[in-house]
Amino acid sequence: MKTSPALVLERPYQASYREIELTSMTPDTILCRTTLSAISSGTDMKTWRGQQHPEQCWYPLVPGYESVGVVEQVGPEAKTSLKPGDRVMINECRQFANVCAAWGGSVKYVLKNSVTAPSPFDYMVKIPDNVSDRDAVLAYLACVALKGAKRLTYRPNEAILIVGAGMVGLSAAQIVKILNPSAKVIVIDRSAFRCEIARHYADHVFLADGTEVAKLVEATDGKKADKIIECSGHSEVVGTLHKYLKDGGWAHDDEPGHIHLQGDYPEPVTLDSWHRWFTKNCTVTMTCALGPGTKEQILQWMSEGKFNTTHLPTELWKAEQGHEAFTYKQSKGDAVFKVLLEWS
Repeated sequence: MKTSPALVLERPYQASYREIELTSMTPDTILCRTTLSAISSGTDMKTWRGQQHPEQCWYPLVPGYESVGVVEQVGPEAKTSLKPGDRVMINECRQFANVCAAWGGSVKYVLKNSVTAPSPFDYMVKIPDNVSDRDAVLAYLACVALKGAKRLTYRPNEAILIVGAGMVGLSAAQIVKILNPSAKVIVIDRSAFRCEIARHYADHVFLADGTEVAKLVEATDGKKADKIIECSGHSEVVGTLHKYLKDGGWAHDDEPGHIHLQGDYPEPVTLDSWHRWFTKNCTVTMTCALGPGTKEQILQWMSEGKFNTTHLPTELWKAEQGHEAFTYKQSKGDAVFKVLLEWS
């Protein structure tokens, strides 16, 4: 296996479906065939628009990391229990022979080995029989949300605000409910379309139209949010999060608020007037990508019916139509929730 069809971003706003050269097969290589992938509304669209830093990637490149498929061949030195025919979460392939991998998921045939998948979360996981390919594709960004949600400490009956009702945000809403069932989960988004989706997953949903702070105050009996998970991906939102966060941290038993940044921000983040932040005494954390074990956990929750994607709208395009699919997503913005690519 020396070449494979792939979706290649030749330059910003220009994609083609063409053959690329793969790296050499090694004795520990697992060969997989992609069946379904997705366009990430954050990272992939940032790459499409040319907003990635050149330290991370350059053109031409193969985008994507949300992908599933079938194991075709297992090398004799591959350290795995996977076997041909297994359905798996494939995800990243970090190296090709003649194009940049960023992050290499939009390719039909994938060579996974110690060279192309070196990170501790690049390994593949078998998909349970009762979990569909569609759900397994959506599982990746749920893994990202899980890594972030694990950074919080949870107390009974607290109010946790999710800012942004995309795939990461709505995954975080479900995960918080799993980890802290007594929590009051509140979602804010600037898209009315996404707010309607969020109503299936949150206790309260507010449109960011200028009235959301007053509604949050009312929903929390004047306290505001104990914790915030920021998932919008909009740089300008981060600097205003203090207005949603409770006051606290003035006594030893008075836990301050906690803001966790989960977005992939294309522009510099600037905090507004410092006195508004300084008096919050808050903790600010951040996470990137996913962590070891998160794939297994999300797939298990999906298999057990605890993590539900039923209400998440997806639109299916052929991988050969990748340029049209990216252009469509760019033009529609938040009015399109998730674009999936089918690899025939």
